[in-house]
Amino acid sequence: MKIAIVSLQFEATATGGGGVHVENVVRQFLNLGQEVTVISIHTNKTLKDDLVFQGDKNKYSVETRGNLKIMRFLIDEDIEQPYVGDKDTELDRIMRFAEAVITWIKDNETAFDIISLQGHHILPGYMARELQGVVPKTVSYLHALETTYVTKKGDFVGAYNGTKEVLSRIREWEAMARFADVVLGNSPIVNEEFKHIIGEYDNDPEKYYSKIKLIVSGCDADFLMSENEVRDKLSKKPEVINLVTFCRVDPSKGIHYSITGAIEAAKLSDKKFCLTIAGIPASEEYVEELKALADNTPDNLEIKFKLFSAISPLEEKKEVLDKQHLYILPTLKEPFGMSLIEASARGNMIVSADTNGPQYIFESDKGKDHRWGISTDRGVLAKISDDHDKYFSGNIGQAIAWVVENWEDSVGRVLNLNEKIKHTWTWESIGEEYLELFKSLV
Repeated sequence: MKIAIVSLQFEATATGGGGVHVENVVRQFLNLGQEVTVISIHTNKTLKDDLVFQGDKNKYSVETRGNLKIMRFLIDEDIEQPYVGDKDTELDRIMRFAEAVITWIKDNETAFDIISLQGHHILPGYMARELQGVVPKTVSYLHALETTYVTKKGDFVGAYNGTKEVLSRIREWEAMARFADVVLGNSPIVNEEFKHIIGEYDNDPEKYYSKIKLIVSGCDADFLMSENEVRDKLSKKPEVINLVTFCRVDPSKGIHYSITGAIEAAKLSDKKFCLTIAGIPASEEYVEELKALADNTPDNLEIKFKLFSAISPLEEKKEVLDKQHLYILPTLKEPFGMSLIEASARGNMIVSADTNGPQYIFESDKGKDHRWGISTDRGVLAKISDDHDKYFSGNIGQAIAWVVENWEDSVGRVLNLNEKIKHTWTWESIGEEYLELFKSLV
């Protein structure tokens, strides 16, 4: 089968979970003997002096590695990552990329059986509409629906302050994913949100529901620690409890709540804590804000920063995660939560925000309610509450303190989640799910 994957994030241009998803799915396709073409964008990290460009109006380079071909379009000549700039600048860049790729695909449509549109709403949405009628089948993957990142009070919790005009444009693009032959969401909640969005733009949204499917993210099977390894790592409560948040260091990820939550936990406990903030920084300004927040901590809490310039390979992830005991995911809106999967796989207890993706992973409807959140058989969820600026940090702190106090039971939660990962959420099984779906379309 000949598969084209359109994604801004791939290898050097990856900035988060969407890029990790694409890279791992591509690897599985290649392992299963498929021919794959990744169509992506150039940034400063991918431009080299010896590149040979093709095309007149829309220049692109081609790199071939066995059954993998990587095409990168040159849209802007001096960008550090695909989403740099203010929101209008970012959207304009992505739309120019989409138009260039649409033109190229229409000129080469017989080269592929499947076109997988990954990531940003313009790609799985606008491109799906514009590619109606081409020979290959189109499959749109929704990693997130940006316009749903709004609290009940109307506060926007994404990576920028959305205006009504911008949100309206994005909302329409999100709805356009309905024009793909199949729409894949990365959690049941994303799929339900997508159905609601379709209803705003179509009088008969139900006619699209049968094409909406679920495929999530995961980790490598050999990334999972064995049960004995987890038990050895967490056999007893250490003198210093190592906490970690390992993701893109961006305001939309709520990293500041990890710091304020750890501060609250330190106040509630006589244990010593060390919190590590690890990941790719969105900006120097945000890192400085976090460091200022970390300056005033209780004596029993130390805060460290481990910043990277690119998505970490597996060995680097292991190096960070294997030293920790408890992972904090403070994001107010998380469609799935791949970082939770990876953290638990390496033997870390989990405290997550009580949001959509983690609720699905932990099966929160089967959990036990507490004043600060929910405890489940796979981890605990800290209650966000409507007034999250006032209460969320305290809830994270109480959740951390509760996990530490219930250490042996918390080890069992790690083992339970890892058993679910082993049987459901590995890249090997996810790659096979994709291929089974693709084969049913062609």
